Amino acid sequence: MSGAEIVYVERPGKPKLWFGVPWALCAALMIWSFWDYWTEYHEIPLDALVVLTPLFFGIASIPGLVSLSKRRYNAVTLTSRTLRVGRHTLPVADITLHPPASGRRPRLLGGGYDVPVGMQTVELGGRSGEHYLVAVVNPQAFLAALTRVIAVHDGERQGSAHGAGLPGTASPDRIRGGSRPYAGHGC
Repeated sequence: MSGAEIVYVERPGKPKLWFGVPWALCAALMIWSFWDYWTEYHEIPLDALVVLTPLFFGIASIPGLVSLSKRRYNAVTLTSRTLRVGRHTLPVADITLHPPASGRRPRLLGGGYDVPVGMQTVELGGRSGEHYLVAVVNPQAFLAALTRVIAVHDGERQGSAHGAGLPGTASPDRIRGGSRPYAGHGC
């Protein structure tokens, strides 16, 4: 793999859908609300329009803003050298698929406060004892890509270290079943 090859990309959220549909419904509601007044007086009451338009469109923007937040803080890009989740970037050399068994809570990568609805978490460890959570839509595909990248990266390190084995890589059998490489829960 070359240094900048993108192996896995995940862009959750659909902002165009979650802004467009509620705004179209708001526009239809506004037309329906003022239609009788318009047909009777041939004008629109500006005082009601000034109050209701920001109210309707402000409330209708909430799903779109949630979708934009998911797009910003939970976007995953895995290259052969780095894992980028939202605002955080980790070198692949520092990632293990076996999180440490410490009493500390894991840190959610990306910059968000919690795992969004419809997403699952993947637990990862760091070679220095860190414990990370990554929110993804498809944990099996993400883990398969991450396992391939870690295996290639560790193979390069083993070749340079003359066969010294490195802990922390998982076989595909471990990902499919057996012990728990990720905790699949959405909030």
